[in-house]
Amino acid sequence: MPKRARCPHCDKLYNRDLLDSHIKRCRQRRRVELRTKEQDGRKTVVVDGNNVAHYLSSDGVPRASNLVIAHRSLSNSGLSPVFVVSAALKHRIDKPAALSQMIDDGLLREAPRGKDDDLFIIRTAQELRADIVSNDRFLKYLNRFPWLPDRLLRYRMTPAGLILI
Repeated sequence: MPKRARCPHCDKLYNRDLLDSHIKRCRQRRRVELRTKEQDGRKTVVVDGNNVAHYLSSDGVPRASNLVIAHRSLSNSGLSPVFVVSAALKHRIDKPAALSQMIDDGLLREAPRGKDDDLFIIRTAQELRADIVSNDRFLKYLNRFPWLPDRLLRYRMTPAGLILI
């Protein structure tokens, strides 16, 4: 049985005899994506939408207004935010219609139902080569994704908006 190894760019498993050719293709694809992002001039950040929606919720009910305020704050500060929420959030949030509208408008990405949303956030950040905005520490993924602590941004919410710490 051939040995398998992970691609450092996309984190997928490949047979070692195929890994070198895959890495070359993957590296070229990343260069094209980075050039496109540089032309845009805005740095992309992946935001843990569940974490933001639950922030300072005294009754434990996530708030759609937190997501709107955070999106506005990050966009106004020159960042290009990509919000990721779990599929279960729409059943618990205070305004499910507002959340559905944000998903339809493309402001939020919904993690696939039944999948781990933290892993979906990490994979999205890896694909986009983006930082992650969350107060979660992602402890169970640190061994698998050693770059994670360096690209994790903490935040604080105020009535005026989201502030990166």
